[in-house]
Amino acid sequence: MSMDLNDDSDEPIAAINFIPMIDISLVLLIIFMVTTTFVSVTGIDLKLPKAQTSKGAENKNVSVQLNLQKDVFLNGEKTSWDLLKGLLEAKLAGSKDRAVIINIDRGVDYGSAVKLMDLVNQCEAAIVLATEVDK
Repeated sequence: MSMDLNDDSDEPIAAINFIPMIDISLVLLIIFMVTTTFVSVTGIDLKLPKAQTSKGAENKNVSVQLNLQKDVFLNGEKTSWDLLKGLLEAKLAGSKDRAVIINIDRGVDYGSAVKLMDLVNQCEAAIVLATEVDK
């Protein structure tokens, strides 16, 4: 059934055009996709220690997380303690800013925290400790 544009009848067009609705939906989807790529969430539930003198750090490309179960994560991906040093050195290779953001849960024992910081020091990288602002 084709539409005849030269039809002189006075009948209203009873078709619904879905194209504008699809266009708007796709534009909203694209906006949603673009805005969510700027959010950097590791997905690891950590309760960071609080400090009154916390400062915002610029977004570094290397971060290490340590949770209560003593699982270690590199940029949000779980890894083992044995592989961490090699992976860190690979991530820091060729980087002029050799800094690693360390996120340690506030319930982690002191020995595990020191072990992680020592491992980062062995890679000759600066340590940036992540904290929450104490208000």
